[in-house]
Amino acid sequence: MKTILGALLVVGSSWTALAEEEEKSPFFAVGLEGGTTGLGASVWLTASKQFTINGGFGSFDTDEEYSTDGVDYEGNVDLSNGFATLNWHPGGGNFHLSAGVVFTDNAVRVVGSPQEGTTYELDGTEYPASLVGTITGDVTWEKSTAPYFGLGFSKRPQGKGWGAYVNVGVMESGSAVARLEATGAIASQPSFQEDLRAEEQELNDELDEFDLYPVVRVGVMYRF
Repeated sequence: MKTILGALLVVGSSWTALAEEEEKSPFFAVGLEGGTTGLGASVWLTASKQFTINGGFGSFDTDEEYSTDGVDYEGNVDLSNGFATLNWHPGGGNFHLSAGVVFTDNAVRVVGSPQEGTTYELDGTEYPASLVGTITGDVTWEKSTAPYFGLGFSKRPQGKGWGAYVNVGVMESGSAVARLEATGAIASQPSFQEDLRAEEQELNDELDEFDLYPVVRVGVMYRF
């Protein structure tokens, strides 16, 4: 009986030591995700219950076509975002608050090609589309390094295995800036350029409201 009891005590002590070692060991995991920053991958690392570090990259490129008011449009959205955040897990739980930076290279391009017999209206002046030609609008954001604040929930595995996470927040990427260009016969005329620049400024005034870019990231992780 004493032998069996001693063996049980040894086994119990071994399991306790392994559990303590597991708790102290760094948490390293890789994740696959999708969201408003694109599709990509991330890594997670922590040496404590209350703090994790998360870094990764996401990208997305898509083209769309549509027509309105006699103009055929081709649009392209190109997202490219790298990120690094420090996450605080109050009490060591799954909920976390995050702060960090996003390295952005996002752009939107819209090309408008007029249908025959249509007109463009720029700053209240109508121009025959045949003279204006194609109008291209490029939209970029002021900051290439944007501060990020958010919160989230991560179901982290206790040992090797799968987990999941959701992060929601905003990055302050500065105002979006639009640039309009035309290709037609009157594109270089001063009066046309004045109206085109006025139209561009009106568009930029509207884009000033969108300096906070919403960030939503949903993914799965695997702990090694």
